[in-house]
This record gives sequence, structure tokens and C-alpha cells, in this order.
Amino acid sequence: MHLKLRQLSHTLAVWRHGSFRRAAAEQHLSQPALSRSIQNLEESLGVLLFDRQTSEVTPTVFGEALLRRAEAILAEATELEREMRLMKGLDIGRFSVAMGVYPAEMSGNRALADLLRAHPGLCLRSQLRHWRDVERLVRDRQVDIGFGEIGHLINAPGLRVEPIGRHEMLFFCRAGHPLLARDALSVEDLDAYPFAGVPIPARVAHLFPRNCHVDEVTEGLIPPILLEDLTAARTVVASTDAFGLASPLQIEPWLRSGELATVPLRASWLRLDYGFIFLASRSLSPATEAFTVLVRQIEREVEERNRTLADALFQGLNPGA
Repeated sequence: MHLKLRQLSHTLAVWRHGSFRRAAAEQHLSQPALSRSIQNLEESLGVLLFDRQTSEVTPTVFGEALLRRAEAILAEATELEREMRLMKGLDIGRFSVAMGVYPAEMSGNRALADLLRAHPGLCLRSQLRHWRDVERLVRDRQVDIGFGEIGHLINAPGLRVEPIGRHEMLFFCRAGHPLLARDALSVEDLDAYPFAGVPIPARVAHLFPRNCHVDEVTEGLIPPILLEDLTAARTVVASTDAFGLASPLQIEPWLRSGELATVPLRASWLRLDYGFIFLASRSLSPATEAFTVLVRQIEREVEERNRTLADALFQGLNPGA
């Protein structure tokens, strides 16, 4: 059985007009051509669709069943064609992304805002997830693209990974914290205070303060104060003796206000390492490609600003100057 959309359209026209002649005129066909189209459909289905014995053509029981579905099928086909046309121009369509906490704050959220400003009809779904969950959502085809930690994904089967962000990070604490009174610090000095933040990737687990514990499944570090996002971490750190982890840009306003301070410990291994995560077998939608272009543009600016601010902080300069 091979149903064709034009045959369904012809069938609906005959039903609406109750006449092959009037239906043919509406469809811009000759009456014999329309009749052949309906007959071919009937032969394909093995049933009669119209009772032609009366003065007005009426649907049979089979015709009524077909007509109930035909209108919805044609409506869906028309809508699908429209969506395909509009998606090419990003005027409508859908885009989904899963992002880690750090890349979302550095450039991801800003890129989404720029994308929606340029294409307000786009239907967007953004998820802020643990770095392992970002990979899983991409593999399960639940999102179009992942934007997160990639250190564990280089040469991962089935995935295409593009490095994007590699930024210096620092430990931060509240103003007046005991750590700020010491002349020199080592990573071991941090062990006396709880770390507040999101899970830390396995690639730096052996270098991180020892007051966290390693997850047996992901091998990542779980902080003693586990939080969902950096907003919560900044709030907790500002009011307790906990310390947090961020890029200089992510805490710059709080450094300027004096609410937070930089822990005087600079470590070469303390860096963000994130990028795009694609399913290798899946082609990118126009919305996905537009998002990646925007992120790359923003990251070029962010990289320079973050490096300049980090140098200023560790040279003892006031970031608010």
C-alpha cells in the first residue's frame, strides 16, 4: 500500500464537493485525471472509497475511515513543510543543550541570549547538569549538543569533541578568612576548611584538597558541601569558612565589592577545560551551528579578560582599580 499526499488531497476535495467535476476544478485537474487518482488509491487499498451510484458522490464506510485520518495527515504534512522552511532561517524550530556549570557562566548563557535575540521564535531547552550527565544526554540524543568538561572524552567512541575554553581558575573565600592571614599557602593548607561547590572532574582529583571524597563510579571529587551552581557556592562561601573555586571573571563583582577575596595560591593545574560535545553520527541543525559560532566569539573575549584579571589578582593589584 502506497498512500500519496496528493491522493489524500483529491479524496478530501471529492468529499467536500460531493462531485468529481467540482473537485477536479478545485484541484486544477481534468475530471478523468482526478478519477484516475481516486481509482488508483482505491486499488492500492483494495476498497471502494465513494459510492458513485447516487446523484451525489458519498463516502463509503471505508471512505469515512480514510477521511477521518486524511485531514489530520495533510495538516501535519503542511506544518512539517513549514517548519522545515522556517528552520533553515532559524525563524522557528527547536534547540536543546546541556551545559556544565562553569562553561554556562563563562559563555554558554550569554550565547543563548544572543541566539534568542537574533531568532526570537526559536524554541529553546537548556539544562544545567553535572559534567558526566552532559555526556550522557548527548549520547542518548536528548540534547542537540553538550557544552561541558571534555578532559575525559578525548578519543571517546561515538563522540566528536571540540575544545573551546581553557581558563585559569582560583580558590576564593570570604573577606577576613583565616587563610588570608598566612604568608604562604599550599594545597594542604586548604584541607582544614570545607570546599563548597559542584563535583570536580576526575582529571584533577589527585591534586585537589583532601577534604573531598572520590565517587567510585565517575572517579570525580565530591565536595563536603555539594551545591548545584556557582550562585549557591558564592553565597555559602561569603558567609562561612568554606572556600570555593571559580575563574576570576566569575567572582569579579564580589572581589570588587570586597565581599569575597582570592586565596593566595596559584596552581598551574587549576584550569577549566571544556568544549562542545557532539554525537559523531548526528548532523548539526542550523540552530546548533549558530550557537557554536556565538560561543566561539564570546570565548575569545572571555579568555583575554580572564587572563588579565588573574595576573592582576596574583600580582597583588586591586581588581577594582
